[in-house]
Amino acid sequence: MSQKNLYEVLGVPEDATEEQVRSAYKKLAIKFHPDKNPGDDAAEERFKELTQAYEVLTDAKKRQAYDARLRGGFSGGFEDLSDLFGGFSFNVEDILGRHGDLFGGFGVPFHARRVQRKGSDLDAELKVDFLTAAKGGKVDVSMRLPTPGSPQGEAKSITISVPPGIEDGTPLRLRGLGQAGMGGGPAGDLMLRIRVAPDPRFTRKGSRLIAELPVSVLTAVLGGKATVPTLDGEATLRVPPGTSSGAKLRLKGLGIQGGDLLAEIKIVVPKELTDEQRALFEQLRALDEPAADQGASDEDAEDGDGDDA
Repeated sequence: MSQKNLYEVLGVPEDATEEQVRSAYKKLAIKFHPDKNPGDDAAEERFKELTQAYEVLTDAKKRQAYDARLRGGFSGGFEDLSDLFGGFSFNVEDILGRHGDLFGGFGVPFHARRVQRKGSDLDAELKVDFLTAAKGGKVDVSMRLPTPGSPQGEAKSITISVPPGIEDGTPLRLRGLGQAGMGGGPAGDLMLRIRVAPDPRFTRKGSRLIAELPVSVLTAVLGGKATVPTLDGEATLRVPPGTSSGAKLRLKGLGIQGGDLLAEIKIVVPKELTDEQRALFEQLRALDEPAADQGASDEDAEDGDGDDA
């Protein structure tokens, strides 16, 4: 301990008021607080020295006895002052227990965070298939999670509950699966960012799903039934006659969490035809051509009349 007298330790005059003593102690104690100077033994000793001076000079009887010794030629240091310390322990833990409220954010709550500090959060990604993201479910994964006895982590199998309707990029917090805490503090959290694998059958728009529905030319022209994929298998719907490619047919409630499923019509033209099929298509074209020719003749006639006029 320093041999400076107690007033010098706190940097106050010998006629300082109790409030001046308190203010000086608070300012210096925060500066040399162990939590602001981790691993600094000199700062910790200074903190203890300040507290010893403070506890004598803010107690009226102890200060009076100390001042009397100064007037009698006493050096003013810490030697032979055990009677004035009243048996108080000057262990850092005990000091903070007695005076932590003086430090505000650096008092007992701050010290508690130093002694029992929550572990850091960890970030990771979890890939889930499209159906699990849409309908929800459980995913068993093996992860290397840090533990107090193994900073590098230990392999653990955990089951993760994926809420229904979760979208790609959504963070999922798993409490207590992050870095281990310090001094018995709680572990941090594991922040999983969900990555949803695409499904070739569906396009997602919020709670709405769009599924491409290939249909033949005949079904598009004459109408008929077609099968469309859903989250639970397949559904049969009726295609109205004269449906164009790109039209969307709505299936209510078959999307994600009560959303709709839209079947988007895609007319598929056959690449190869049998002789019979080709003949039938030729007949259809022949039936179509006279009407087109007639329309052209009428138009030419009208133009001709106009020229004669």
